[in-house]
Amino acid sequence: MTEHSVFSKKHADTMAQDKRAILEELNLPPEAIKFLRENSKTIQIVLAVTIIAILGWEGYGKYTNTQRNRSADMLYQAMRVDNDQRITQLKALSAKYGTRGSGLWGIIEQGHLAFKEGNFQEAASLYESTLASTSAENPLFPLAQFNLAQAYENLQDQAKAKATYQKLAEIKGFAGEAMLGLARIAEIEGTPDEARTKYQSYIDLPETKDGPTKEWAQNKVHTLTKKK
Repeated sequence: MTEHSVFSKKHADTMAQDKRAILEELNLPPEAIKFLRENSKTIQIVLAVTIIAILGWEGYGKYTNTQRNRSADMLYQAMRVDNDQRITQLKALSAKYGTRGSGLWGIIEQGHLAFKEGNFQEAASLYESTLASTSAENPLFPLAQFNLAQAYENLQDQAKAKATYQKLAEIKGFAGEAMLGLARIAEIEGTPDEARTKYQSYIDLPETKDGPTKEWAQNKVHTLTKKK
C-alpha cells in the first residue's frame, strides 16, 4: 500500500470517527443516529436542493423588484408628458408589463384619459380589463370599480351602473361613493323614495364627514321629502 493510500485511509477513518462522535454528543436516540448514518447521502441531497430553492427564490425576488422599479419609472416618465405622448407611453407600459407592477395603474390612467375625452365606452373597457385581471384585495380594485360605474352612468347604462355601485358598496371605505351613485340613478329612474333612502344612507355612514357633500345630500333628502 502506498503512503498516499495509507494517508487517505487514515483520513477517512478519522472523518468517520468524528461523525460518530458528533452524533453521539448530540444525545440523539440510537434509532435516530442509525437513521442519520444510513441516510446521510439522501439528507445531503435534500439539504442541497433546499439551499438551491432558497437561493432561487431570492433571485426571483430580486428580479421582480427590478421589474417593479422599471415599470414604476416608465409610469413616472409617462405622467410627465402631454396627453398625446402620455397615451403612447402608457400603452407601451401596459404592453410590456400588463397588470404587473405599475402596468395596472397605466391601464387605469388610460381609462381616465379616455373618460376626460368623453370616450366613455373605451374608458369602461379599460376599467373592465383592470377588474378582470386583479383581485378585490388590490388597492386599485375599488378605484377601477368606481370609475367603471361612472363610465356606465355617462353611457346611460343605468342597469350596469347600478350593479357596479352595489358591488362597490361592499368594499370597506367606498360605501359613501356607492350610495351617492345609487341615489343619482334612482332619481334618473324616477324612484324618489329610493333616492331619498340612498342619500340618507350616505349621511348616516360613520365615515361621512361634515362638509359640502354632506350638506348637499341633506338638501336632497329635504327636497325629495317635500315632493312626497
